[in-house]
Amino acid sequence: MRDHDIDWSPPPGREIALLSGTCFYREAGEGARTIVLLHGLPTDSRVYARLQPRLARQFRTLAPDFLGWGASKPNDGLPFGFDMLDRNLDQFVTAHGLDRVVLVAQDMSGPPAIRWAAAHPDRIGALVLLNTYYGWNSARMPPILKLLHAPVLGRLLRRIIGVGQPGLSWRLFRWQTGRVWARRSPDTERILRTFHSVFRHATEARAAFHAINDQLVGHVNTNQRRLDIVTGLECPTLILWGGKDPYLRPSVARQFHRLIPDSQVRMVADAGHFLQLESPDEVAQAIASFVQELPEPRGDA
Repeated sequence: MRDHDIDWSPPPGREIALLSGTCFYREAGEGARTIVLLHGLPTDSRVYARLQPRLARQFRTLAPDFLGWGASKPNDGLPFGFDMLDRNLDQFVTAHGLDRVVLVAQDMSGPPAIRWAAAHPDRIGALVLLNTYYGWNSARMPPILKLLHAPVLGRLLRRIIGVGQPGLSWRLFRWQTGRVWARRSPDTERILRTFHSVFRHATEARAAFHAINDQLVGHVNTNQRRLDIVTGLECPTLILWGGKDPYLRPSVARQFHRLIPDSQVRMVADAGHFLQLESPDEVAQAIASFVQELPEPRGDA
């Protein structure tokens, strides 16, 4: 059976109370090593629905929804944005008492994972970066994000997204998110509609999306001024990249490799942005081989 014929079935989930809200996460597997799978934008923990069961054959895996995304609910009045992502990640790892944890980060979760790893060298076991970014490099901003920053058209698009209007909102979502798949399968449309339904039915997800987009340029500028955080990483890092991502291209992976001292890079040549959905067997094998070479953890909770 080929990767793209395998059913998309997220593991069941549960909730944990954090200082900033109630975090929903999916857990599967057992093992001395814990892998935390961090989703990007505009998805949630279900983006790992094909990868997590494969990794769970050898490791304990946790896949949280960031607060405001998926089924996670922040406390009333807390602002969305990158600070929320940073707090959410730290609180989630702390609440589970994880030691020498492996963080797998894609898309918008890359910067929070990198910052957390740099700030907690005694608690991070390794990083795995999947088609993500940090500062300004050879990455391209997706057209929908550029349009949202336009003075007049941006306000119109925000209104279309903000009210969750099913027709136009779906067409925008499908146009932007669908084009980053290198290989489309019969399930692709169903998966895209599942993620889009979050925007249709959850005002918090739309608010979180707009907050991230509003902060994106300033956030990347700040990261660019602090590339020492990336070059100072001390943990083993696997840069695992879909080679056909039209925005986060292979040159971004190569730049990460140049910046991060203890890093290795591996290309999944025929996959796009969502390589964990398009090529789960190859991605799982690469991550498992990488993690098995790590020193034994002191013991996770």
